[in-house]
Amino acid sequence: MKIGILGNTNNYPFVIASQLKELGCEVVLYIDAPANEMLNRPEQYSNDISYPFPSWIKEKLSLRKSWHVHFPQIFERAVIREINTCDAVILNDYGHRFKNFIKPSIPSISMFSGSDLEVMGVYENVMQLKLNNSKLNYVPTVFKKIYSRFSVNQLRKAISKASLVSYFPNDLIPYGDKILDEIFEGKPYKRFNHFHVVTKNYNYYPPPENLVFRIFSFTRFIWKTPFPQGMNVWENKGNDIMIRGIALFISTYNKPLEIHLIEKGIHVKETKELIKELGFSHMVIWHKEMPFKELQQHVIKADVIFEQLGTHFISGGLYAMLQGRPLIGNARPEIFDILTGEKSPICHATTPEQVCYWLQRLRADHDFVFEIGEKSRQYVLDHFDIINETKYFYNFFQDLIVKKNV
Repeated sequence: MKIGILGNTNNYPFVIASQLKELGCEVVLYIDAPANEMLNRPEQYSNDISYPFPSWIKEKLSLRKSWHVHFPQIFERAVIREINTCDAVILNDYGHRFKNFIKPSIPSISMFSGSDLEVMGVYENVMQLKLNNSKLNYVPTVFKKIYSRFSVNQLRKAISKASLVSYFPNDLIPYGDKILDEIFEGKPYKRFNHFHVVTKNYNYYPPPENLVFRIFSFTRFIWKTPFPQGMNVWENKGNDIMIRGIALFISTYNKPLEIHLIEKGIHVKETKELIKELGFSHMVIWHKEMPFKELQQHVIKADVIFEQLGTHFISGGLYAMLQGRPLIGNARPEIFDILTGEKSPICHATTPEQVCYWLQRLRADHDFVFEIGEKSRQYVLDHFDIINETKYFYNFFQDLIVKKNV
């Protein structure tokens, strides 16, 4: 099969593309992100890819431009021609809209990463983005309303044509589930619950012998309410719970910590102020945003990793678990214990007191760190290997193509 992929949020589609190539597919992947957006660039994710890209990865920064996104039949005809030579397509981010402009006979998967459905698929959210954009102050509100309505209707129409929707597990993000129900007007639609990571080349590393217990968190800082317009309450990462839990541990046990955090998210300033107020700024080392492969080196050096503790969900923390690190975060047991059929080894915490408990237990018992780390790796291997998702997509496309050719 030849498979075209449009959109590459957080390199998730790139990972799927790489797996599909290993299965023998010919793949064409379009990259619209500029070089400074490290999370969306393959060369920042994988040591196997360098810039300039190999021929199967096509850099096309013009796909970011609004006119090009909404009217690709005029401005991106070359992309459409290429996609129309494919047997199947996977669409993400801006790519969902292309479903309206490619051959109807080409099966497609709309693979969502979050905002491409939950923000761009809702009129009120798109309108708010336009109202908040200072560069558009000269544009009359009526035109912003017309654009927002057109943009959302165009996107929803394209999604409704998808052969398969790939979204987070049911009930993990009820707001998104509701939008999909609206798009498909309550009718049944084919859905895959995506929540997977690459396991290949992610080795197990025994816990380090740090003289000072080392914490690392790569979760972006989104916690101080009320959130800006366009952001939903479920996006709360609960970073303040982590900060207050660490402070409680320090005041209760009077033990030093080495805490590594990344300056990422809309509440970095507020986080620094909270840490200063709670009196442990001297224990914190701040880092600038970094490529994913560099981030993994910090994971290996840490004794424990923090993920989100709010109303969101564990994501990148699965990679830390793969490498044998205990993870403190909101495990969302009401979803994942049912989905996997077993209790998660994540150190489940949603309050400062629970954070303090896990920090003390892990810091005081090195054997327990080993035990949780080993269980964490096996848990990810058993339930979240992205090869399972890739094979599902591969077989799904094969079945549709075979039926079409009968």
